[in-house]
Parts: sequence; C-alpha cells; structure tokens
Amino acid sequence: MVYPDFTFLSRKTGEEIYWEHNGRVDDPVYARSMVRKINSYENNGIYPGERLILTYETEQTILNTGKIEQLVKKYL
Repeated sequence: MVYPDFTFLSRKTGEEIYWEHNGRVDDPVYARSMVRKINSYENNGIYPGERLILTYETEQTILNTGKIEQLVKKYL
C-alpha cells in the first residue's frame, strides 16, 4: 500500500492527483525506496505527468517555490 505525501482533487479534471516530494534523493537507501514507491504507482495505473506529480531535492539542490507554483497551475 502506498500513501502519497499529498492528495488533491483537480478542479480542472475532477480526478485525484497525487504529489510525491522526494526530499533526499542523494541518500541511496531513500532513493531505492523512492523507486519502489513510484513503481507501485505505475503498477496501479498512476503515472508521472498524468495523475502523479513528482518533485525532488538533494542536500545541494533545493526545491524552488516557483516550480511548485508552476506545477499547481498545471495540474490543480
């Protein structure tokens, strides 16, 4: 069973949109878990760029708030 970080109802499509923020991609253990989780979404017909939003961070590369606003406008 997968629990998303965030679940939204899109006003544009009426569909549930899932958002996974992957905040420690540079940690190998975390990265392996992240890949398993994304595969689980795909195995259940939920694909990145459709009903799954994915964002990423590392210690040296933080998520830009402008990117968040861009994704919200596109999907929600």
